[in-house]
Amino acid sequence: HEDLTMQEQTKHAFFLSLAALLGDGVYNFGELLAHKILDSLKGTENEWLIDLLFAFNSGDVAKFRQLKPKWSTQPDLQAHETLLFEKVCLLCLMEMTFRREATQRILTFQEIAKETTLPVEQIELLIMKALSQGLVKGKIDQVSGAVDMTWVQPRVLDKDQVKIMMKKIESWSQSVSNMELMIENQAGEILTY
Repeated sequence: HEDLTMQEQTKHAFFLSLAALLGDGVYNFGELLAHKILDSLKGTENEWLIDLLFAFNSGDVAKFRQLKPKWSTQPDLQAHETLLFEKVCLLCLMEMTFRREATQRILTFQEIAKETTLPVEQIELLIMKALSQGLVKGKIDQVSGAVDMTWVQPRVLDKDQVKIMMKKIESWSQSVSNMELMIENQAGEILTY
């Protein structure tokens, strides 16, 4: 991108952002967010696109709504508002799954409804879309109104997501250490049987 003029970089960044937001099956914004070409949007009338991409990357429905006065001025985004809302809700579900420990990934329809702002009766359909598109894996329990998520599609992580991952690794490391101590302390008992 260094060969391009600043005006060309800004134009490319604008269209790359739109393509990512409107692209069918595009649920990973990390690489684009890490690319230097987006810096060309800073200080321009389209700087809000960076914030919108970050909102999508983290599945932040509230931020998506907060930015509506900006993104709704762009005709392509305005024309696909329903698609964009569905996409940010799917990303919200992925982020909810990612943020939880692997052993605590049972999400209730109520929790998902609260985060996505969708009515509870639409949550099962959202989960089925996420499952069918391979964004997550899990089992829906209609009776209890919950889903047990077993996997979330890998994505390029931003700094906040990396911090979450570090905390998970620290927690896992601590639980391994605790298990190791327990085994050491009780090895005598186990070996005497």
